[in-house]
Amino acid sequence: MKKSLLALAVLTAVSGAASAQSSVTLYGKIDLGMVYDAGGPGKSVRLDSGVTGGSRIGFKGVEDLGGGTKFSFQLETGFCADSAAGASSGGATVPNFCTGSNNFMGRQAHGDLTGSFGALSAGRQYSLGFNNLATIDPFGAGFAGQANNVSAAGLYLVDPSGIRLNNSVTYSTPNTAGFTGSAEVAFGEQVGNWQGGRETGAGINYASGPAYAGVTFYNQSNTAGTGPAKKVVTVGGTYDFGVVKVHGLGQSVTGTSTLDYRSFMVGVTVPVGPASLMASYVHHNDRTVANFDANQAGIGVQYPLSKRTSLYSSFARIQNQHGAAFLVGNATATGTGNKAFNAGVVHNF
Repeated sequence: MKKSLLALAVLTAVSGAASAQSSVTLYGKIDLGMVYDAGGPGKSVRLDSGVTGGSRIGFKGVEDLGGGTKFSFQLETGFCADSAAGASSGGATVPNFCTGSNNFMGRQAHGDLTGSFGALSAGRQYSLGFNNLATIDPFGAGFAGQANNVSAAGLYLVDPSGIRLNNSVTYSTPNTAGFTGSAEVAFGEQVGNWQGGRETGAGINYASGPAYAGVTFYNQSNTAGTGPAKKVVTVGGTYDFGVVKVHGLGQSVTGTSTLDYRSFMVGVTVPVGPASLMASYVHHNDRTVANFDANQAGIGVQYPLSKRTSLYSSFARIQNQHGAAFLVGNATATGTGNKAFNAGVVHNF
């Protein structure tokens, strides 16, 4: 009897140790907000799923391989909390993501190897440029006030093809005194033309204490592989003084004769009790013959009801110039007018 109990105790200890080496986590986000658009062809009132960020469900897994090396993965798909439809996995090229097509695990699907050498990731994942922009933007690339509203295409400061990259490989160095360097390549995978549609990028970030700074570069080849279709440089940072956090960003986008602009953003995040007040101003300077300039002012607030659930509200207005037609959207919608108000609730699990 004692031998049996001892064997059971050893087996339990071994299985416990094995399970501690590997784990899988289920996570997600549900965002529902009322949206009012005006200043376009007509007023629009609707319920959006994903004003602050797309509603999603995902899985994260990690296995300890020993010696400080780990393998991990992330699989994430979007859904529309207002209709239960699958959310679009591409850029917001339609008024609302929930009217677009959906790919299974279309938000993210990648495997990672990390260790003393740094981190190597492959699959469909966020670009270095978008991660940098979303970190600097006080609205986190969401809400009506997001900096992404004002761009050459009227969609994103970083174009839709540069938000998530298919067939991509990213390497990041170990963190050294707050500095991390990264490089990425997304293969166009055209038979006989390995340069066609290829994206390459690089960046260096500094994050320590209250300070963050980032510089990223993004170069996308045209489909023929004969030259760059788009080059994007994003420079900016944030500093948290405690009573106020300041944000600043500059971006240069060049490519064809119809793609040449500079964008600048300044913003603040102010804690007001448990709530956070966000505000920003974005100037878009179109350097092409069209001269489609624009300015956007945005303000918003987020109030936590708990660690996982928050109420939010935001408003933004774009002043279009010289025939520009930029729209105020949010994390999952392009919008229908040059001003918008939204309010809702978001829960993370």
